[in-house]
Amino acid sequence: MTARVCNPCSTLSVVVCLVLACIEGVLSASIGSSAANAKDYSNLPPTCSSQIYCQGDLLDAVQRGKVFPSDSKTFVDRKLKYSESEVLAKYQTLLKNSPNPDNATLTNFVNENFEDGDELEVWSPPDFSTSPSIQNKVVDPKYKQWTLSLNQIWKELGRKVKEDVKTNPGLYSLIYTPNGFFIPGGRFRELYYWDTYWIVQGILLCDMKQSAKGVVENIISLVDQFGFMPNGARVYYLERSQPPLLIPMAANYMAFTGDYGFLKTHIKTFTNEFEYWTNKHMVTVEKNGKYYKLARYYAPSRGPRPESYREDFEEAEHLQTEEEKNELWIELKSGAETGWDFSSRWFIAKDGSNKGNLHDIKTTQIVPVDLNAMLQKNAVYLSEWHLKLGNKDLSIKYKNIAREFNEAIQEVLWNDKVGAWLDYDTGNKQHRNFFYLSNLTPLWTNSYTMHKHYVAEKVLQYLRDNHVITEDNQVKFYGTPSSMLNSSQQWDYPNAWAPLQAFIIQGLDYTQDKTAQLVAYRLADNWIRTNYYGYEKHQAMFEKYDSELIGETGNGGEYAAQTGFGWTNGFVFELLNKYGKILNYKTDDAETVGQGFKVQDEEVSQDELLSETGQELPSFSHPSPEYASDVGCTDILIQGSNEILVCGDASLAS
Repeated sequence: MTARVCNPCSTLSVVVCLVLACIEGVLSASIGSSAANAKDYSNLPPTCSSQIYCQGDLLDAVQRGKVFPSDSKTFVDRKLKYSESEVLAKYQTLLKNSPNPDNATLTNFVNENFEDGDELEVWSPPDFSTSPSIQNKVVDPKYKQWTLSLNQIWKELGRKVKEDVKTNPGLYSLIYTPNGFFIPGGRFRELYYWDTYWIVQGILLCDMKQSAKGVVENIISLVDQFGFMPNGARVYYLERSQPPLLIPMAANYMAFTGDYGFLKTHIKTFTNEFEYWTNKHMVTVEKNGKYYKLARYYAPSRGPRPESYREDFEEAEHLQTEEEKNELWIELKSGAETGWDFSSRWFIAKDGSNKGNLHDIKTTQIVPVDLNAMLQKNAVYLSEWHLKLGNKDLSIKYKNIAREFNEAIQEVLWNDKVGAWLDYDTGNKQHRNFFYLSNLTPLWTNSYTMHKHYVAEKVLQYLRDNHVITEDNQVKFYGTPSSMLNSSQQWDYPNAWAPLQAFIIQGLDYTQDKTAQLVAYRLADNWIRTNYYGYEKHQAMFEKYDSELIGETGNGGEYAAQTGFGWTNGFVFELLNKYGKILNYKTDDAETVGQGFKVQDEEVSQDELLSETGQELPSFSHPSPEYASDVGCTDILIQGSNEILVCGDASLAS
């Protein structure tokens, strides 16, 4: 990716630059997708090539016929008893005798030709320990016992793909991966992309280095096979991805284990994954006479999502043409690619607001803060890694890309008056001035050049203005909600999600501002308490939590509440590793949500907080001085917030 920044003037070079900028994406950015603009869907690919799992009359009949009324995903996760061609031939025979089969007929047909997937076997991690070292970071006896209980859940979530999937891939929607892994839990019985980031964080802290390597290598194998990491390891996910976290996942693995040979083996894959995003998802945005290239989520394919087929079909019933329906389905699939499926964040009503429903979804028209921050940090890592490997030209290339992303994030997404970064609506050419936790992602990725204390002060006031914290910096929720709008979508109020808690808690901590770090601790304390209370009450960890009710699951969206849960558990381990020495469980939880409440009987002092918290797992705020020393690096290539290590002539081969 090469960002193009042009100042309008009469020179020929700038005219050429402006023309190229338009060609590269200005026009498509203004409407969200070139396919939608042309209203030509004849060349749209199907979700995958399978005539059963992704497209075709049988899929349509079974899903719309409500053979599995509670969850469309059930059907497309089933295994074929016979080859696809045989099953399709049988279905054609059925149609000759029963042109419009009813539910009972379809149910019988499915039972005769499909069976429960049974494509996964329980996998016990070979490096599992009943006494992980993380327990030594936790002082409170209740939390210490809980730490050990959560560690046991890894064994419940461990899976390995059976060899039959490799031998007979056409009988399954599951995609084969070679190593054991950890499922998120509940209905999510396969490997997922951004969930895996926090799962890897958790298993590293539970001393499972070998397992962590295998999990990351599973994702690497999928990138090698498809050119990118799909949403998940199912064929019906092959036309969309999820937030790009493979590179930071690998960075954390290497920093935690010292396995830097991993980099030399897989640098091409990491580069290919990044290039997928910069080749397939970029738009050009004009701001104050300059042009900036930024990323958006974009998943163009034909038809409804197979795993939510009936729901998507019904959502489009009010539309008159196939072009209009496909346009909506692209927006829904792009919304699923965001990981936030779904949220008012992607709704653009006629007045430009977020007060709408799924009919108003315009994901591809929005330039999201979080995606661009993640890609900026990916570029920082790639520059550092290529320099480490002696690829100086590539290091400079990705250094410049990181710098261009940083400039675009600052100039297009940062709103100094609001005190936060904001998503950008390319259609209405304006900021989306609505509270979403993703607005703080650049804190987590360190994707800014402003002074850290200035940013911390701005963001803290932003949190006060949006009633996340009180004027005296007390927290108001058991977990910060995704938004402040209750839309009935699961990525909106009052639901609180582990990844978004990472953005705000770790992001505030990384500013190194004492007040921000104290607020981060208070937020962490409440998140840990609601997770612990829920586990004690329900003997379960949830996918999401209700920010108003301690220990209760969040709700809303397309499916029932899920338990397990991979990323929730992983982030708990991160917080226990960081704050375990000063966290104490309190039982006096009055109904004070929204009023602000202290997290301890005696509030910890800032000095105690800074002296007693542990060193977090290496993450987006790094490379740290210790990390630089570990890999033999002696200088900084980019000063300020974006650090790239200069490692001299050192190479991984030495």
